[in-house]
Amino acid sequence: MNDDVPEELRILQEGWRLVGNDVQVELVTRGWQVANPDVADDEPLEFFWPPTAPTGYGRPSERHDYGTEPRPRARLPRSSPWTAPTRITRTEDGWRLTYGRAPAQKPGKPVTYRRDSDLLADLDRIEWWPMSAKEARRIQRERLYVVTAAMANDDHYLAFTITEPYASQMAELMDHLRFDAKRQQGLDTAEKPASTRPRGDLHARLRLLDAAAWASAVRTARAGGDDGDPEN
Repeated sequence: MNDDVPEELRILQEGWRLVGNDVQVELVTRGWQVANPDVADDEPLEFFWPPTAPTGYGRPSERHDYGTEPRPRARLPRSSPWTAPTRITRTEDGWRLTYGRAPAQKPGKPVTYRRDSDLLADLDRIEWWPMSAKEARRIQRERLYVVTAAMANDDHYLAFTITEPYASQMAELMDHLRFDAKRQQGLDTAEKPASTRPRGDLHARLRLLDAAAWASAVRTARAGGDDGDPEN
């Protein structure tokens, strides 16, 4: 892509490439990131799943305070054990899935999806690989119980490093919660968040995202050979 293109126009061009396909829109909505949005127009975009990405992979994304600020018992962010991320790339035959790699996790066999609907139906399994979606749900339920019980008893619970896309999603919810709090204090000049406010209880949504991020951290810990403990 031409480096002389104005920043505003470049953003519009990137956005147009992404919305030109239902699969690409769904991937971006779910939190997949483009490794290099500046590739030539005749080259396919490579999407990667951030929780399985090596440190610094792709274009650096904006970091949000909720996922990176120090929290009680949290450790400083560490390098990811992943050496290659799970990736989805458009090919002449459809969509090619390439699984991630880590010291204790060999990649699965690449898969080609000839129909968009087949890939879309398989995204949940892909995002939780190599653990099953069923196991991921179990880990999330356990985390929800532990956190809720701790909060109910004004007790501590384990913190951990939260990765994308969960950090950004939590940051957006926090923006809305801060906005609501300022409005309740009568501060009519509070700036409304740029993102659309989700329906329902935002605190409950935060807990669900925390649980999903925890399950993802367990998966990454296993891939790094830490027996599934995000705190190791």
